[in-house]
Amino acid sequence: MIPDLATALAATEAQGRRLFDACEASPDAMVAACPGWSNTDLAIHTASVYRRVAHWCSIRATSPERWPDHEPADPSKPWAWCREGLELVLASLRDIGADESVWSWTDRRDGGFYHRRMVHESVVHRWDAEAAAGSPGSIDPEIAADGVDEVIDVGLRFRSTASPIEYPEGDVLLIRSDGAQRWCLRAIDGVLQVAKGVDAGASAAAVIAGPAEDLLLYMWGRSTSGVNIAGDESVAEAWSRVAP
Repeated sequence: MIPDLATALAATEAQGRRLFDACEASPDAMVAACPGWSNTDLAIHTASVYRRVAHWCSIRATSPERWPDHEPADPSKPWAWCREGLELVLASLRDIGADESVWSWTDRRDGGFYHRRMVHESVVHRWDAEAAAGSPGSIDPEIAADGVDEVIDVGLRFRSTASPIEYPEGDVLLIRSDGAQRWCLRAIDGVLQVAKGVDAGASAAAVIAGPAEDLLLYMWGRSTSGVNIAGDESVAEAWSRVAP
């Protein structure tokens, strides 16, 4: 887990600023992980997420109600609007306690969910923006390791659209090479099962090993370059396509 609120807020702020700086510097660069989107589209999407979460947290929403000011007045020049969205979400995250109730599309409905979710929303899309511009910066290893946990907790389990999730046949073992974590993922009767620890996944159909950053990017379908895959590569690839 992200260790504390101050760390989470600092990460969201830093990653969000880098994201919008990269997008503004290369507004027409195309985002490989989001087909059809330019960096401008990515910036507007992320700022819209920030504004939505800011609204929900500020009113302690009990349902997914509409939020105000959901798009910039001039989509070709959204930068002030985007950066204002980051400030709004930071203010709302500072104000809401980790245990305070607020709606989410998952089975965790409290401020702590958004403290963590906004870190990883910002980290992955910052990487997207910088990759589109040609020079993706690294991801802090401990934040990346928490990101692997978070994609398992959220991205592989829930959809904001409530659409069904289809899991691959065969289990996969993730091994962090720059730390001690191991995660084994399998589906039983359509329900995701996760085992953690040194004994997890001894007979997994596929093994994906690499630094936490590269495991995170692989599981979000971003990059395969930093991981080593053993066993059934089709199983490994299928798991990389589960998160939306």
